[in-house]
Formats: sequence, C-alpha cells, structure tokens
Amino acid sequence: MTEVEARSYGVDVASYQPSVVSYTGAKFAVVKLTEGTNYLNPKAGQQIKSAKDHGYYVGGYFYANHSGSVTQARAEAKYAVAKAKALGIPSGAVLADDFEQGSGNNVNGSATANTDAVIAAMQVIKEAGYKPLVYSGAYVLRNRMSISRIIKTFGTCLWVASYKISGRQDRADFNYFPSMDGVAIWQFTDNYRGLSVDGNISLVDLKTSSVSSATKPAKKTVELPSMHPVVKWDIGAVAVVTNAQGAYIYTSSKLDKRASDKLKPYKSMWQVFGLENGAVKVGKNQYFDGRAVYVKANPIAYNDSKHAVAKIVMPHTHALDAPKADAGKVYGLALNSKVEIQGRVGRFLRIKEKHKGKQVYVTGNRAYIVL
Repeated sequence: MTEVEARSYGVDVASYQPSVVSYTGAKFAVVKLTEGTNYLNPKAGQQIKSAKDHGYYVGGYFYANHSGSVTQARAEAKYAVAKAKALGIPSGAVLADDFEQGSGNNVNGSATANTDAVIAAMQVIKEAGYKPLVYSGAYVLRNRMSISRIIKTFGTCLWVASYKISGRQDRADFNYFPSMDGVAIWQFTDNYRGLSVDGNISLVDLKTSSVSSATKPAKKTVELPSMHPVVKWDIGAVAVVTNAQGAYIYTSSKLDKRASDKLKPYKSMWQVFGLENGAVKVGKNQYFDGRAVYVKANPIAYNDSKHAVAKIVMPHTHALDAPKADAGKVYGLALNSKVEIQGRVGRFLRIKEKHKGKQVYVTGNRAYIVL
C-alpha cells in the first residue's frame, strides 16, 4: 500500500514479534530495522515482506544509541537508511529515529544536544528520500528536547507514545491524546487488541513516493481537528467536534430532541459545563452526543501547580517580574509563540524557565493555555 489516510490504525514490530505481520484492523506497519551501527533486526526482511503481502503501508525505524552526539546520530541514521533501502522500505515512507532511554541511549543529557542529534539523524533520513519522524514518549518529547525546533525543520513529524491505561486497548481514545504540536502518529497502547504488539493511529495521511503524480495527483495532507485547542486559563474543559459532518445540539442529555436541524461545524470548539448521561453539556439546555466530540480538560484551571504550555495570543506581551498588574516588564514574548509554564498565581501564569535565576510570569489573558 502506498498511502493510508489519517486515523488509520497500525502496529510497530521488532524481533520479538512474529515474522508474519497481520493484525486485525491495522493498515500500516513500522518495522524496527537497526540499532546503533552494527545491529540488524534478523526478522526485518521477513516482516517487511509479510506486511506488504498483507496490503500494509510499510515504514521503518531505528533504535537510537546516539544520545546527544550529532556524529553518532548521523552514523546510525546512515546505517538505518542503507538497510531500509536494501530491505525494500519504499522511497518516501516514514523512517523514524526511536529516541528513548535504555539499551545504550541516554535521554537525560542536555535538551539542546539531544535536539541537535535528532535533527542531524532526521536530516540524513530526509536527504535519503524518506519521511523523517522522531519517536519517544510524551515526557521525553516535552522535557528532553525542543520539539518546536524539530517541527520547524521537518513539519508534522512526531511519533509520540502515551497510554491511557497499561494493558489492552482496542481503539484510540482521543480524550487521552497527549496534546502537542506536530504529531504524525500516536502510539496509544503496547497491547493492541490483546495481540502483544504496540498499537498506533495516524493523525495525518502516510504516503510513499512510489506512485507517480502524473497518474495520481498527490492528496493534500488531512489534519485532524486540533488536538491542542487554546483556551483561557480559567476555562475548565472544551469539546471539539470530531464528526466530519458536524454535530447536532440537543435540548437535553437524553439526546431525544434537537435544538435545530443545523449541524455545528467540524472542528468547532465549545466550553464544557458538565457531562450527563454520556452527553456533553455546552450551555443551558445544550448538549452534544459524546460520540461526536472529544473533550479536553485544562488542568491549570483546577490545580495552580500543574504544568502546561501557553500560547501568546496578544501582541506586545511581556514576561513580568511579579504576578501583579503593575509588575515590571522583563522581556518580550512574540505573538503566537509558545512558552512552558509551571502553574499560576491567580490569573498570572508562572513561566517554567527562570530569567537570570529569578521567577517570571505572563498575564493569563495574554497567554492562553494549550490543552
């Protein structure tokens, strides 16, 4: 298969999975190829062939041993690229740098060094004609590298692991999606359908370049509704319409009477005031069917010590030296830029990164929370 659409399910396999790649409901497979510069998954060739034989879109990944070393990252990526080509991973398919703790890789060094190394590996992958991704857990992506730098260079390229529960999951529950920019694939379980294999869902179309654009025009990448809605600090939760046709508003949680025959648009966002009988309350006598929307809670609205990301929504915004209206301006924050915060004091958000060793803040009505 040369293309799978957004919201397709898939698996990733390594040497401890069978050589036969056939999993209920899956449309793509990402096969472990290499580790370091001298290990090759002994089943990789068979797994790639089997996945193709079963009609899957096929990509690959290598398990990083490079930590924060740019030189080592390039070497490992070149080794993975050579094996990808030799084993038949199609040109244009995804090829990921699996950057996680263990087996010779250390994620706990400098975030700058980690990012430099990952970008170096991804550049090698891109130059070889593959679509570069970086895989890791949500915590590592958020705290051990600069994903904004990576996304700026490679676009939508994150493959993030984050599980709702430990154990079997048959479907991705987007109420538990790890909100961040640039996610191409979400690994939502390590036991997909009880089959002892990682389960993933694509958030964008996955493609190869094996089909000529002369015979089949390239399909525009389809982004899902925003997995990172932006809201005021004091809004507790929002619902985003995920039904492509839109969603009806009902007059009660029984969902037995529509407020009107007009559908609320796909991707529209609504403040949530409660959940009743599986319905989502978005106003007085206004309810969505819970299956037509996903709900994102804003932790900073409930707990003033929670971590979050804030987006600057007003021009001429500054970091402040104190959480008060007449505080001094320390430095400017660019419109639409994002900043990590670690809690709040009233409506003032506490910026995680200190300035010259001192705590700084941003006004909550100028920096909305990215859920």
